[in-house]
Amino acid sequence: MIISEVQNRTGLTRKAIKYYEERGLINPKRLENGYRDYSDKDIKILKKISVLSKVGLSVAEIKGILHSQDSSLSTILRNKEFELNIEEKKKEILELIIKGEEQATINKKLDLLETNKTIYERLMDKFPGYFGQVLFSAYKIFLNENLDKDGKKAFEKYIEYLDNLPEFQLSNDEGKYIEKLTKSFSMADLEKINESKIEAVNNIKKWFKDNEKFIFDYEKYKKSDEYLNSEVKKIQDRFQKYMVDNGYYEIAIPLIRKFSKSYDEYYNKLIQANKKYLKEKNSYSR
Repeated sequence: MIISEVQNRTGLTRKAIKYYEERGLINPKRLENGYRDYSDKDIKILKKISVLSKVGLSVAEIKGILHSQDSSLSTILRNKEFELNIEEKKKEILELIIKGEEQATINKKLDLLETNKTIYERLMDKFPGYFGQVLFSAYKIFLNENLDKDGKKAFEKYIEYLDNLPEFQLSNDEGKYIEKLTKSFSMADLEKINESKIEAVNNIKKWFKDNEKFIFDYEKYKKSDEYLNSEVKKIQDRFQKYMVDNGYYEIAIPLIRKFSKSYDEYYNKLIQANKKYLKEKNSYSR
């Protein structure tokens, strides 16, 4: 069967299905025309992957379960309790799976679990791997809230839009370059940057005064030959074109504003702060 049918039967996104294939969790046949032909066995495995990933198991742990001859789920449950202090609701679901409880019962528990998940957690469920990490990390500070009924339709449209985006391709050299550039950059660093953005929009005049030297040094660097001819500039330009060509700013941003109240508030402040920033910058440059 084709991937669209697999999506309908599993509830997984196109990118999630391909991600699990890349990690060796499924191995669909390849037809002569290059298309993948998914079997009923692939569907069964993907449904199991979906359940296990939603209760917090990593790809490595899931792979171990799928490839082991005996049931290793009990061992993983004990490890999770010891290493990660699993939230009680996730633990209950894992115990139901171990007992061989009916899928309908497990699904009810999962539905309850899903309602308490943050928007960020929901997005990472839908888009596991590097794609999700890169895209959602920039918004994480605004996504640590629950999805309400008013935002559900916009959230679903956002998922559909992202799942149909063409891949942003990096060459092997570009991939290695980005990895080297970001390997010392942690999520904690990113959260600090996001927090500083919020501080800036709340008081742009103070932020500009506190960071005046850095701002002008950075503006000067962006005009230098070193930056204009750099690999990072080339990748940034390509990614910006990719976002524009695929209507990200016209389609995705309005949807995020609908399902994240904190981002909508930030966005409105950002518009005003940008006007003040340009005014401050012009007054300092005179």
